[in-house]
Amino acid sequence: MTSPESSPESPEPTPRPDPQPNPLSTPHATPATTAQVLEASRAMLRGGLWPAAIVGVLAAVVAGLLAGVTGVVAAIVGAVVVIAVCSLGPLVMRWTAAADPMVVMAAALVSMMGKLGLLLVVFLVLQALGVVDTRIAALALGPTAIAFIVGEVIAFARLRTPTIAV
Repeated sequence: MTSPESSPESPEPTPRPDPQPNPLSTPHATPATTAQVLEASRAMLRGGLWPAAIVGVLAAVVAGLLAGVTGVVAAIVGAVVVIAVCSLGPLVMRWTAAADPMVVMAAALVSMMGKLGLLLVVFLVLQALGVVDTRIAALALGPTAIAFIVGEVIAFARLRTPTIAV
């Protein structure tokens, strides 16, 4: 009878080499991918800022006609908050551009959720402080956010950068 310590160990299976490298296992993006992410983030930021600024100014004019100076202040505060918060998405892309593409995508998704949460918190704080008319700020906030997002999407679509490498 043999004891378990003296029994011959079974040979470990030899690993088979992968026929193709796993693209998800690369620790960093290639220089070409980094350049594409930087170009996309630059275009998206620029593409979102201009329409949002224009809509913010229009919202301030309309708010001034409806509610006077306090309306203008509230609309400008709403537009500035949206522009600052919405700019975080492209900036996060820039900060993570040299990372693995999956990390860039995850960071973009997390920043999207963070932007929504941050907008909610800022809006609730403004409402609690009572420093601006939050109804007017919300009327400026909505269209400005939509303009920023639409501008980002159009700018990204115009890049015609391939997003899936074959």
